[in-house]
Amino acid sequence: MKKILIAVMLALATLWAGEDSTSVEFDHASLAVEGGALYLLDDANRNLDDSYYGLLELNYTYFQSLIGVVQFGYSYLTTKGDVDYAGIHQFNGRVGVDYPLPFVKPVAFGAGFSCVWMRADDEGGNVANSSLADNESEFGFYARLNLPIVTWDAWRVGAKIYFETLWTAPENSETAWFGFYLQRNLW
Repeated sequence: MKKILIAVMLALATLWAGEDSTSVEFDHASLAVEGGALYLLDDANRNLDDSYYGLLELNYTYFQSLIGVVQFGYSYLTTKGDVDYAGIHQFNGRVGVDYPLPFVKPVAFGAGFSCVWMRADDEGGNVANSSLADNESEFGFYARLNLPIVTWDAWRVGAKIYFETLWTAPENSETAWFGFYLQRNLW
C-alpha cells in the first residue's frame, strides 16, 4: 500500500509540474539607473548627515504578475559631531518582488530583503577604534512604491519611495529613500 501511495504521489507531482506553455518567467527584463536622497530616520542622524545615492536595478517577470527586482547601489554618508573619520562608504544590495496594483496600473508596490555593507572612510581620519574600520554588513527588509511618470516605446521615467529597516543591534536602523529613475526594456 505504501508503494502504491508513493507511486500515485510521484505521478501527480509529475503531472502537476508539467511544462506550462503560458510561462512568463523572464519573458520581460529591464535595466534602470536611479538616483535620489537618503534620509536617516533614527539615532544615526545624530552622527551622520542625510545623503544622496545612486543605484543600478534589474527587473524581470518572475511569476504571473510578480516582477523580480535585483539592485546594487552606493552612497557616501558624511559624519558630523565628534566622529574620528570623514564619512562612511555604503554599498547596498536588494532582492525582492514588485506587484503592480491592478486598480492603479502601472503603479507597483514592492518588498524584499536588503544587505548593506559599510566601511569608514579612512582618508584623513582615525578609524582604528571604530567598528567600521573593516567591512560591516547588516541585513534587513525594505518596502517600496514605484510610481512611473512617463512611458514611451522601451523607456520609462518614474519615481520610487522606499522604507528600509536594517536589523542592527541594539535597535533597528530605519531609512527613507526618495529617487527618480530612467528605465530601458532589454526584451
